[in-house]
Amino acid sequence: MSLILLSFLAGILTVLAPCSFMLLPIIIGGSVGKGSQFRPYIITASLATSLFLFTILLKATSLLINIDPIILNYISGVTVIFLGLISLFPDLWDKLTQRLNLSGNSDKLLYKAQEKDGVLGSILTGAALGPVFSACSPTYVYILTTVLRQDLTIGLVNILAYITGLALIMLCAGLLGRKFTKNMKWAVNPNGIFKKVIAVIFILVGFAIITGVDKTIQTQLTPFNPFNQLEKNILQGAKPSAIQTDKSKLFNVSPAIPAPELKNIAAWINSNGESIAKLKGKVVLVDFWTYSCVNCLRSAPYINTWYDKYKDQGFEVIGLHAPEFAFEKNKENVEKSVRETYKIKYPVGLDNDFSTWDAYKNQFWPAKYLIDKDGMIRYTHFGEGEYDTTELAIRELIKENGRSVDTIQTDNNINIITNKDLTPETYLGWSRALNFANSSELNNYGKVFNYNLVNNLEKNKWSLSGQWQIDKEDITSQDDNSKLVLKYNAKEVYLVLGSDNESKLRITSNGQPLQDISGDDIDKSSSTLTVKNSKLYKLIKHNSITDNQIELTVPKGVKLNAFTFGQ
Repeated sequence: MSLILLSFLAGILTVLAPCSFMLLPIIIGGSVGKGSQFRPYIITASLATSLFLFTILLKATSLLINIDPIILNYISGVTVIFLGLISLFPDLWDKLTQRLNLSGNSDKLLYKAQEKDGVLGSILTGAALGPVFSACSPTYVYILTTVLRQDLTIGLVNILAYITGLALIMLCAGLLGRKFTKNMKWAVNPNGIFKKVIAVIFILVGFAIITGVDKTIQTQLTPFNPFNQLEKNILQGAKPSAIQTDKSKLFNVSPAIPAPELKNIAAWINSNGESIAKLKGKVVLVDFWTYSCVNCLRSAPYINTWYDKYKDQGFEVIGLHAPEFAFEKNKENVEKSVRETYKIKYPVGLDNDFSTWDAYKNQFWPAKYLIDKDGMIRYTHFGEGEYDTTELAIRELIKENGRSVDTIQTDNNINIITNKDLTPETYLGWSRALNFANSSELNNYGKVFNYNLVNNLEKNKWSLSGQWQIDKEDITSQDDNSKLVLKYNAKEVYLVLGSDNESKLRITSNGQPLQDISGDDIDKSSSTLTVKNSKLYKLIKHNSITDNQIELTVPKGVKLNAFTFGQ
């Protein structure tokens, strides 16, 4: 299905989304009155314009400035409360403007905000709701984070399609509400009970937007609402997918396709610059990775070995570092990881804006694309495992190029054990947080809050105690005794974290020091982790997969991003 059509339909379906339940009364209530028949159209147009401008701001924010767009949610909430107050107390507002001795023009403008035939109130109503509706649809978020990043024109066209669908359904709601109440004097009376109830709803919704309660309500309603799953199922078919493969063949990309050129590489490590065109005539392995990814860490020794074994036979590796977190865009951080942790000798390019990632339609870390001497992609593999098959494909392409590899020993009998019960990667920032046992308290985005530890955690759940600030990509301790507890099922436990100052975390397992299960980065004698740079740290290593509970005491200022687990 065309993504443009899906975007339009998603805008219409937004009326079923939990976020709309709270805002529909404002759309309908703002459209009702004795005055201008154009109120529904003004509110809808203002809403559409506000949402479009908010989208542009989000794009500019990601490229140019470092302002948290959530500030606009506060502005939205205050505006809605303001409109509710002047509707609830019109006489008081008149007295206040007179006492303040506002100038004639200002007085007229503000008065029109609550006067029955004014348009300013309708404009403000629609404008205030734009940023709030931005969180209603998975399609909108997908376009914003993927399509818009890849192509500004296509992204904006799809955003406009979504806004058109949203505006159409909200206009219908406003017109129906106005038609239903137009002959009811109690509904159109500016001092009547109906208008007072709508004014109170304005105020309550405004406070909900400011405090984040609206997000909590949306989260609680989502399991009972078919909208999200319906849209996600349709969206899955519209997403650009990774290159299709045939698992029954060694060269599983059939027919072979031209390898996209490398685009917008921010910097190079171990190289002055590479290109697919320049490497034509060689066998090339393009590997997408990021240094905080434990799966990439476990794949790296195999890639390093292949590079050492086959580089003299016309084989080249290009590592494309696509950052999962903001701190991974820093060249110094990547370079240190390349040299010290991954020990990579082949060229590494920083694909900081995902331009090459998008050109390959990639979706995974790690992801391998094997390119033949003619610049055609012949083989792909996503994730860990199948190292013996990948090496066999490398050798066959080298042979096609007239080189001999018969005297070079292969790595055989490599088996990767999978465990469906393994604890999944666990993100801690609010944008992707899962299994957070304190979810009832998770309406304090970007604020310092004192959390209460949840006892008797279920498997894969995590909980906080003490003072923390939860942001989009990470959580930050605000007290030296803040704690995080996680129930997990894994052999190995890793954590992505960092700090501006050198800090020590105390770590225990089931209330006891780690001792023999200490990971490589743990001081075994004290059961502590010394952290400064933002990277992946190895916390625990059991002899076998097991259910356990890890407890961290985190000093003030330390940022935690995500847990990953191994077997």
